[in-house]
Amino acid sequence: MEFDIRNVPYKADEWEVTTAIATQVLHVCPGPFVPEPQERPPNFQVKLNPSPAGGVQNDGTGTLTLTRILGKKFQRLSYDGHISVQVKGKKLKFYLNKNSVSPSLALELEKAPFIDPDIARDRQKRVSTLCDPFYISHVQIGTYYHPQGACDKTPRSFSVEWDRDLSERSKGLLFFEYEHKCLRVQLGDQSYEDTFHNIVIRFSSIHKMAMGWDFGNPFVCFDLFTPPMLQEEQIFRTLSNGARTERKFRHRLGSLSPAHEIVAPYAHQLRILLLDIKEWGFDDILKRFQFYCQTALLRPPRELNIDANGRQNLFCQARLTEIAAWLRSPDLASNWRVAFQIEALLHNGIANTVDLMELRPRIERLVHSHRDAAGDVMRRFVETAARRPVSQRISECFEIALEKSTQRPRTSPSRGRLSCHHVTFTPTRLLLEGPIITQSNRIVREYEGYEDHFIRVDFREEDRLSYKWDRDVDGASFLQERVGTLLKEGFNLAGRHFKFLGYSSSALKEHAVWYFNSFQHRTKGWVTAQTIRDSLGNFSKVMKSPSKYGARMAQAFSATDPSVRVGKDQWSRIPDIIDSNGTNFTDGVGTISPGLADRIWAALCEDNPSLSLRSVVPSAYQIRFLGCKGVVSVDKRLEGVHMCLRDSMIKFEVPWEDYGTIEIANYFGRPGIPYLNRPLVMLLENRGAPREVFLQLQKDAVADARMAHDSAALYAKLLDSNKLCYNFRLAEILRRLNALGLELKPSHLDQPLDTAFFARLRACAINHVLRSVKHEARLQIPNSHSLVGVADEGPAYVKQGLKNLYCLPQGKIFACVQSPEDEKPRYLQGMCLVFRNPVIHPGDVQRVYALGPPPKECAFGHLKNVVVFPSIGTWSLPNGLAGGDLDGDLYTIIQYGDLLAPEHCDPASYPAVKPYELDRDSTVDDVCNFIVEYINSDVVGLVASKHLVIADQSTSGVFDPDCLMLAEMHSSAVDYPKNGNKVDISNMPRALIRFKPDWQATEVDSPGPSDHYQSTTALGYLYRNITLEAMPDTFPQHQGMAEAQPIFKTLLQLVRRHLPGLANQRTATWINTLHATYCEELRYISGTYALSKIAGSQLREEELVIGTILANSTQKGYRNSRMQAMRENMGFLVHDVKDQLVGRLEELSENALKEKLAIVWSAWKFSLDKASASAEDNFGTESFGLIGLGLVLECLDRLGSLPPL
Repeated sequence: MEFDIRNVPYKADEWEVTTAIATQVLHVCPGPFVPEPQERPPNFQVKLNPSPAGGVQNDGTGTLTLTRILGKKFQRLSYDGHISVQVKGKKLKFYLNKNSVSPSLALELEKAPFIDPDIARDRQKRVSTLCDPFYISHVQIGTYYHPQGACDKTPRSFSVEWDRDLSERSKGLLFFEYEHKCLRVQLGDQSYEDTFHNIVIRFSSIHKMAMGWDFGNPFVCFDLFTPPMLQEEQIFRTLSNGARTERKFRHRLGSLSPAHEIVAPYAHQLRILLLDIKEWGFDDILKRFQFYCQTALLRPPRELNIDANGRQNLFCQARLTEIAAWLRSPDLASNWRVAFQIEALLHNGIANTVDLMELRPRIERLVHSHRDAAGDVMRRFVETAARRPVSQRISECFEIALEKSTQRPRTSPSRGRLSCHHVTFTPTRLLLEGPIITQSNRIVREYEGYEDHFIRVDFREEDRLSYKWDRDVDGASFLQERVGTLLKEGFNLAGRHFKFLGYSSSALKEHAVWYFNSFQHRTKGWVTAQTIRDSLGNFSKVMKSPSKYGARMAQAFSATDPSVRVGKDQWSRIPDIIDSNGTNFTDGVGTISPGLADRIWAALCEDNPSLSLRSVVPSAYQIRFLGCKGVVSVDKRLEGVHMCLRDSMIKFEVPWEDYGTIEIANYFGRPGIPYLNRPLVMLLENRGAPREVFLQLQKDAVADARMAHDSAALYAKLLDSNKLCYNFRLAEILRRLNALGLELKPSHLDQPLDTAFFARLRACAINHVLRSVKHEARLQIPNSHSLVGVADEGPAYVKQGLKNLYCLPQGKIFACVQSPEDEKPRYLQGMCLVFRNPVIHPGDVQRVYALGPPPKECAFGHLKNVVVFPSIGTWSLPNGLAGGDLDGDLYTIIQYGDLLAPEHCDPASYPAVKPYELDRDSTVDDVCNFIVEYINSDVVGLVASKHLVIADQSTSGVFDPDCLMLAEMHSSAVDYPKNGNKVDISNMPRALIRFKPDWQATEVDSPGPSDHYQSTTALGYLYRNITLEAMPDTFPQHQGMAEAQPIFKTLLQLVRRHLPGLANQRTATWINTLHATYCEELRYISGTYALSKIAGSQLREEELVIGTILANSTQKGYRNSRMQAMRENMGFLVHDVKDQLVGRLEELSENALKEKLAIVWSAWKFSLDKASASAEDNFGTESFGLIGLGLVLECLDRLGSLPPL
């Protein structure tokens, strides 16, 4: 409904009137429109009519628009004289008019939250202030360098590697685009040219700026974290229905010209010369630029004299050709790992061509003297060089790194692990990393000894995040040019040519694939990418579908651990359990005999003995076997060594293989700990769960985190529940020490446990936990478990004639959970919720009944740490949970009463979609085209994010029709990698308003008042309840030499019982060497996984030990993947150190254990003395000591000297 407003003060603006109506009538609480504090304030719109005289004044009238329900109440109260609004001392008058309200505005007022007028005013003021551009005379792209002979305090110089003069027959403009948080440099003049070239600099990519005068010409220098975005747009665009089309009119570029194409992969820093035009009230154009930066909330540039008058040609074609010839030389051809690191120096922006030629004789001497170890020395040098001070010459850095190098080759990875080189292609660059430890796969293991011919390749944005396209940017054509060409033609690197090989399904989600360099195998002959693909199996049934062809090959590239080999007489094919309606109850799940399960577990524990300590014997495994994939659960009725695979598990045939290795993708030896997340919180709240439940869970989580300061038990609990410090077993160390009478806050009966290092680790862990609570709503769900799904095998045996066998009915589940520390298993019983992540549709969470203790005669009573679903009924429960199946999906069982949503919702039901097929068999090029299209159309995250925002803004929440539409789009997007049917997002619903909820602010941004509104959903309260604190700078100091420290004195008494002559023991030289090697490797990992690429940036030692990355990131997925890779590499490093110190303790006699105790005691004491004796760089010393301390306690425990936990 619309009301006329009269008697408005002429000088009042819309924001003033809006504020007055809100604060005096519509938002008064308690009041007629907002009776309760938890109710959302109503939205409305005020428009004032402009004055005929022009200017900013109004003509004394305007309109007020309300929803129909609110409008009727407002009309009645106004008629009764209960509405009184004053602005600038004048009372406004309201009269209902007959104008109809547009459907879009009515919908926005009904569903969108009210935005504070001050926020809208501030935003509009900034946009208006920044509307006028700057004129540019030159755009220069180059790199910063430190001139030879310059002193440390001399500013870096700028080498102009590409220059475009805009002073003649062209034009350049610089725009501040506050709405898009970027600067746009537009090159081109429509009077003479057909296209504009755009250089887009995101605010977040600006490290710092400098400005000054160059012979009277004002300039601004940009020091950028990442290269700017390059675009091309047609000036004269085609017409559609008489109007110029505005969709996809910008095209992404890799370079601005052929000359720029040469230097673009290496130089991306920017220098802009402005035209000194004295307008807009500024006498100095640079002062105006500073003012614009402040208005846009950018840090203004410093005044600094940066020399840019000498063109150094650091990346000219002649010098690049010289480097390429060197990489093909015999010295480097025989040591490819060194050649790779030389390429990393150049492509990662660590060194230029002049630097590399200066290093050439030193590197060649290194290759001759160190041979196989040269690659490792170079790997560590590259990381050191990236952190060197800007004034340090790279040759000096090389000599220092060589001097510090231990010359000890890196230990070869264990079975199931791979030392892998990584390449990331961005729109303009090639970034190199590694080799780093990662989980292996079937293909790489088959070519043991040739691992360097396999390389992992990612396709990402310049900031290493996933590609994202604005609505006006045509990303598809660029990806076809950039990524498609690389996939089909391959690339040269360090003297080798690599071609596309394949991908795993999980890697494709990260836009990553495998490349391969052909070689002559000692027994297999000439091996190429195609011969490997041909050896995988028979794909004839899926050859017409590029996506399915790629997905079937992807099975062989899944990250797995090898277990046991079985012959063709040890496995059989069995049918799925399918009802008359075609419902498959066993999609992706088979069975194995107890004998085979024992063999698999023994093989896994042989490679990793600690598995038996932290897991019960699993009842199920996720496997890859020849052309099969899925889960196998233990069936007690199977005898001997046998495996039964269902039809749904067999994806392709491998008829020429009589034997195959059962590869383990995952094992399920303990119940998972489930956590809330933002989509789940939104869904449960909309299904009836009270907001107070989530706030209480948050309060408990924050209290648990902060109470880690109070006791060793609570500290250990925090680490265990969040899987932190896993590699170092700190939680176990704390419990062992606590059992010996040491405590964080000791009483008169205890000894102090805390140290400076323990305090730093604790602060790091607490920060990690609280940040995930704030930015992800990650809250542990009490009395709940995360379990892999399997099927009740009962109906299959009943069909075979077995009598009196209990089968799970529809609506019931069975789950038995047991952790290694539990004395006996626990059966889940009663009403519960079940779901699988991600949830998005209201029906993705279902209520079921947990059976409790199993009946005597059933097929599932022995299964632990799985959830058994019924195999009879009218529908498949797993399939109704966001389209789940039983090939490895994890399901969460919630029995926490306060979260048992009272409202029922039917699960989503979407029609089956036929896979996209060609009219011929697919080729590898077709698979490459699919990968390109997938990267361009990977919208799972975009759809999920939009769904959550609309649910926040709409009064209907997740039940809003737009949200239900997005839920269906999300389902299609998830299935896209399998069926090849991309999601058309051209009609994707838009957010109701352009403002974002405050909880959507990334970690990098603070929710600015001009961009965000305060959400009134549970997510908003959860977000605002936590203020993250910076890591403290001060901690308890070292407690002196080892002999004075309480932990040392406590353990010394126990150790002397086994080693009476301990006092005369000296630290062996090899322990010092092992410590130095450990610290070198730790520093390498620290620099490799630091998200910031600023010189000198690295992860803290405590981050590496805890297993987190505290740096902020706009994409949590990227940081999580880097964090997981870091943990993997830290696990390998810690395992290697333990292996060097003690080997396998479980295989040793008592005397041998005592010998190992002496060694680890020496290593621990060495680290304590070194850490307390010197304040110099001791990076790694304390974590090395933590490894030693853990081994001391383990030896004492095996010798029977520690109390039981």
